[in-house]
Amino acid sequence: MSDKGLTRREVLTRGAGAVMATGVAAVGGYMLYDPKGDAGLRKPSDVKLRLKNYFADVDFPDANPRISVAIGSEERIGDMVRAAVGGLSPSRGMKQFIAGGDTVLIKPNVGFDRAPYLGATTNPEVVRWVIRLCREAGALKVVVADNPIESPDACFAKSRIKQVAQAEGAKIVLPAQTYFETLVIRDTAPDPSRGEALGRWPVFYRPLAQATKVIGVAPIKDHNLCSASMNLKNWYGLLGGRRNQFHQAIHDIISDLGMMMSPTLVIADATRVMMKNGPTGGRISDTKPGGELGRPAIVASVDPVACDAWCYQHLLGRDPARLAYLELTHKKITAQVAEGSKRYGEHDWQTYERQGKIVTTRL
Repeated sequence: MSDKGLTRREVLTRGAGAVMATGVAAVGGYMLYDPKGDAGLRKPSDVKLRLKNYFADVDFPDANPRISVAIGSEERIGDMVRAAVGGLSPSRGMKQFIAGGDTVLIKPNVGFDRAPYLGATTNPEVVRWVIRLCREAGALKVVVADNPIESPDACFAKSRIKQVAQAEGAKIVLPAQTYFETLVIRDTAPDPSRGEALGRWPVFYRPLAQATKVIGVAPIKDHNLCSASMNLKNWYGLLGGRRNQFHQAIHDIISDLGMMMSPTLVIADATRVMMKNGPTGGRISDTKPGGELGRPAIVASVDPVACDAWCYQHLLGRDPARLAYLELTHKKITAQVAEGSKRYGEHDWQTYERQGKIVTTRL
């Protein structure tokens, strides 16, 4: 029927209905509108995510060495990695740490767009052999991940870690916005007067959530802010957000990361130690094979703090007592151990030496 055939009452009734329908649609649209695009997903207040202890399931005998050093040559990187890990468990090697069906996250330092020979990133051949040992031990899946400071694609390619990981059948996980989650590092607000930096913070969580075991593989480097970048500093690459704000409290943040991460194993890459101008370097003259040892080396440990202390003294030739984040990390881990957490955090490597728990293999 045309409008011409409608009475005045019918026109008014239809007009009111149209207005009401428009209003309902508007209200419904407003209620369904999701400016953040996360409707139906959990909110940060709903779930308190924490990192698990990746050492908790390792049946590590108390009598075994805590630090194992292998010294060799650039041509024998595979032998050095195998000997360093094997020194921690002579009868089982990597099988002491990795079991059949494990998903292993390997966290190298891929922070910069640098070639391997400059020592700013983990030696790709070290990564290759860690992947191989994990496969030999029965790992179901091996993931290699980092959140570089510079372009992730460029960093993984220039460091040659991308090529090595792909050749060895490992999966590379690059950072993406949806791969970060806000984690609870401590329940209370951080207290700077106690050397605390992190309360809740976005972390590169996707690869960590998938992993049953985590292995840190860090190059040993000079660092212009904290004196040295080693195993503990390597976890900095897991942080999201405005992480550069922590540079003013660098020892607090590194020790918090050491508290946050309970890795299965750490492996220090001392094939080419950056002795100065770290952490980026840029010249071959900044580096020295094996640092103060004078020959390329690999150091494996179940205690990242003691390992860093050992590397700081024997590779960089510096006094661990002067590296503030070692003592801070020790205190924070000691508090966790008192609450029942299974992990090691000795800041004095000589404690293990007196116990006969440091072994050296020369190839």
